[in-house]
Order: sequence, then structure tokens, then C-alpha cells
Amino acid sequence: MKIQHLRCFTHIAEKGSMRAAAEQLGLSATAVSLALRELERHTGAPLFTRQPQGVALTYAGRRLLAHARLILAQIDRAEEEIEQIRGLKGGAVTIGATPWISQTILPRALADFQRMRSGVRLDFSEAIGASHAALRDGTLDFAIGLPPPKNQSANFASRDLFSCGLAIIGRVGHPLARCTSLRDLADQSWVMTMREDMHEQRHSAMLARHGLALSPNQVHYARSTLISIAMMEGSDMLTVCPWPLVESPLMRTRMTALPIQDELPDMTTSLVMRRGDTPSVAAQLMVECILEAAKACRDSNEPSIRRMMNSVEFIEGD
Repeated sequence: MKIQHLRCFTHIAEKGSMRAAAEQLGLSATAVSLALRELERHTGAPLFTRQPQGVALTYAGRRLLAHARLILAQIDRAEEEIEQIRGLKGGAVTIGATPWISQTILPRALADFQRMRSGVRLDFSEAIGASHAALRDGTLDFAIGLPPPKNQSANFASRDLFSCGLAIIGRVGHPLARCTSLRDLADQSWVMTMREDMHEQRHSAMLARHGLALSPNQVHYARSTLISIAMMEGSDMLTVCPWPLVESPLMRTRMTALPIQDELPDMTTSLVMRRGDTPSVAAQLMVECILEAAKACRDSNEPSIRRMMNSVEFIEGD
């Protein structure tokens, strides 16, 4: 049973005439008549009775018409959606992504997105911290990063996606590479990728719970992952890092995780948008590509991807 046969059939039923149906479809009357004969041969039942003023549906024809209309409506909706996808040209999507996402999920998500939206300009930045200033002021369409603090919930809508552990890391060959207790790191200098203010004291608070009250001159800042790596490679600074990033090719041969025995909290990674915003079709598609790429990475057979994703838990049902 072919789609074109069903279209001819429904038009004949609606017009009551093969000639009128042919005119509406832009086909010859012969082509429409042939389509009807093939459909009747396929169903094994006559679908119309011929009358002097045209044609009338048989009982089998009336039953098929109900199904044909549903089938064609679904096909039309699918074709319209595909046309919208194919027809989107130009425009831009601006996204903030936390570094571990950029090292694991993002490459596949970008490849999938560009196959469908090659004409859309992409603008990515690192999503560092939880204040999401660039998202708040409209610079970003959405961010994949730390969830916003509760006192900012009026500004953002967030959906938790992943959870992973944290590690304390330093350069390969660090003199404290075998250290097992956070208390033994009291005199160390640290590099943080998010400047800690009254709203963002995650790492300092975590370290303080284990007896590390860091003074201001012990904490230095880098606003990108690459700069933080350079700062650690050129010194004995340490940092707090999500495990997927520790296992990434970017860090695996340059940084080492200290075998700390103290329990460190998990880190949640969320999809964050401005509350009340309606994202563009392109932005929505990018979110879908990221979520699908995450599943593909979770099931990947590539060793480097598997190492990074082994420490990631998917938060389902949100």
C-alpha cells in the first residue's frame, strides 16, 4: 500500500470524482484511475461504486478512508517537521559548557548538530561557576554546568542531568602525589576556575569541612581549564576537578589525582536556562543532540570515552 495511492483515494472520496481528484492533485485522470485500481487490488475489495454523477464509497472504502486520513495526517506532520529542520538557515546558538562536558559529550553532539544545521553559527564558552552571569544577561541561550544556587531560582530553570565524583589533582610528579588526607594539604596553594564570592563558596566550604581553612593568598584563579593546567604544571598548585575531566586526554598524561581517602561530595551537572525563555528551534535541537550524545558516550566502546564516562551517573526522570 503506497502513500500516493492513499492520497489519490482520499481525494477521490472527498471530491466524488476521479477527474476532480486528478485536477486537485495535478495528475492525469489515467494516473489517478490506475492508482485506485492498484489500491483495490492490494485491499482485495472494491472501494467505490461507479455512478452516473461520479463515485460513492463502499463499506470497505469508508473503513479505509478513516485509516487513510490518520495515516496521511501523521505523514504530513512528519514532513512539515523535517521541512522546518531542513529549512532553518543562519542564526546562532550560544552555549556554555562545563569543561568535562566539552571533553566527552560535546564533540559528538556538535557533529550530529552540524549534520542537521550546518548553517547555524555556534558560539561556545566554558560554563564556570554557578552564578551563570552570561546566561542571566542573555549572552547564552543555555548552559550545561553547575546548577544555580537556590537563591537564584527565580532567574533560572534547571534540570539535573549528571552526577560525578570530585578529585584533588596536581601536576604529574607533584611532591604530594601520594597524599591520602586533605588535612596534609593545609599549606598548599590552590587554583580555582570559579572566583568564590558570597554565592559561590563550594570548594572552600568543602575543604573547610576537612579542616582546610584557606587564606586569601593560598587561592589563585584561572578563568579557563587550559590556564589552570598551565598554572599547575608550572607550580605545585592543586585544584578540585570532576573525575571525567581527570580521565580526559587533556589531563590524563599531565595531571594526577591524589589518593585522598576523605569523602568528597559528588558534583551535579545541569541544563540551565533563563526562566520564562522559549529557546529557539536550533537551541532546542542542540539540547537534544547533547542528551543523545551523552547516551552514546555512555555506551561507547572507545577506551578514552569509557574512562571518562565510567564515573558519570545519569540522573533520570527529571
